[in-house]
Amino acid sequence: MTGLANGAKFPELTMDRVGGGKLKVPEETLGSYGVVLAYRGSWCMRCNEQLASYQRMLEELSSEDIKVIAFSTDDQENARKMVDDHQLEFPVGFGVDMAETAKTLEGYVNVEHQSLESSNFLLRPDGTIELSVYASSSVGRLTPQDVLDIVRRRRSR
Repeated sequence: MTGLANGAKFPELTMDRVGGGKLKVPEETLGSYGVVLAYRGSWCMRCNEQLASYQRMLEELSSEDIKVIAFSTDDQENARKMVDDHQLEFPVGFGVDMAETAKTLEGYVNVEHQSLESSNFLLRPDGTIELSVYASSSVGRLTPQDVLDIVRRRRSR
């Protein structure tokens, strides 16, 4: 696996959005830095921890003009539960096709749970990839502090 390259345009994805409507990536983040979190599902303890950590730091991320988006193969009910449990204020998509999305993102799949493995991306304001972080199991994720450090360092150049 090679993954999506830094500097490449992030592929267009459209999915159902918790709360209604469609979530379009990277369109949702254009003009700002964007964090795209493809997570395993509401059943995953580490995914819950990661999304909750982004919510806790959302104000600081927003103050740096960084938008956050998350999505998974979860059905609507489980995605809604994830949003409610962690009071997520950023857009969350659900019901993505595992095989198609893994191919598009060049990521891993979790055959046992029929889900994506964690694939995290930091996008530049033009929708190109600044950084990709792929996991082949439950560990290995982009943290909110990583994002803040990278964006601040990039802006200071």
